[in-house]
Amino acid sequence: MNEIAEAPPAEAGRLSAREDEPRKLRYWTWGLPAFAAAWLAVYLAVFPDPAGLAAKNWPLFLVGVAGAALGNATAVGGGLVFIPAVMFGWHLAPVEALKLALASQSIGMSSGALGWLRRGDVPLRVLPVALVPLAAGALVSTFVIRPNALLVKGLFGPVSIAVGLITLYLLEHRARCTEVPRSAYPGLAGVAFLGGMLTGWVAIGEGEVVAAFLMLRYGLDPRRGIGLGTALLAINSILLTLLHGFVLGGVPWEMAAFTMLGCAFGGRLGPFLAQWVGPHRLKLIFATVAIGDGLLILGQFLLSLR
Repeated sequence: MNEIAEAPPAEAGRLSAREDEPRKLRYWTWGLPAFAAAWLAVYLAVFPDPAGLAAKNWPLFLVGVAGAALGNATAVGGGLVFIPAVMFGWHLAPVEALKLALASQSIGMSSGALGWLRRGDVPLRVLPVALVPLAAGALVSTFVIRPNALLVKGLFGPVSIAVGLITLYLLEHRARCTEVPRSAYPGLAGVAFLGGMLTGWVAIGEGEVVAAFLMLRYGLDPRRGIGLGTALLAINSILLTLLHGFVLGGVPWEMAAFTMLGCAFGGRLGPFLAQWVGPHRLKLIFATVAIGDGLLILGQFLLSLR
């Protein structure tokens, strides 16, 4: 009865020729114009000077597209792009940049997660294993050890560099299975809790640590690992955005409105591009950006301590 559930990583859900060819994903869906129409209606109703605000903040739309596309291709999250971009380009304080990144990727990662779901690359049966520890980690990072400027800047750099190095290590990773064995559940829960905390502090971490753990330890197919990581990061980002938006406050919505719109379109690009560009090239680009961003933020943090 338990032979399948407790099979070793090399046997559990072994890749077959059919499983190695996921369904092709189309970029365009009617959900995109529907979201854009809803966004425009809310934008015109909420902001007093929509034309002036658009003239000032429209480049953030492009930031949203880039951040969501990169985040959904690798499961690390758009915070890798959003936080450095708005800190250096718009001179936003670190904690405000964090809140903007969380609000933005709640849309972007959700859009990408739907794409991975359509490709059949999210192992849905293990989602419940990670959800409770994920939420616990998010609550700890929001209410127990709250993010502050030093924590965001001091942690973002090392985490970003570590994520980039892990990605380089996984460049030649070969998948051995498509399903997560039951023996992985305790470790998955622990990693999900850690990722929940990291995401609450630096907007990245949940997706990549889960994907890396399952790929390295259990030989999970990278598509399945990234699909699961993207879905978990989407849930984590939505939860954290609700906590900051309705409990703590401080989300710069006048800027987040534009990154969120870009994220809706960029989020679909991640899984769409992954099927054409190839995982090796995507990982290499991502690792380069991650390490560069991490060194930039870490250098600024160290200079601020002098």
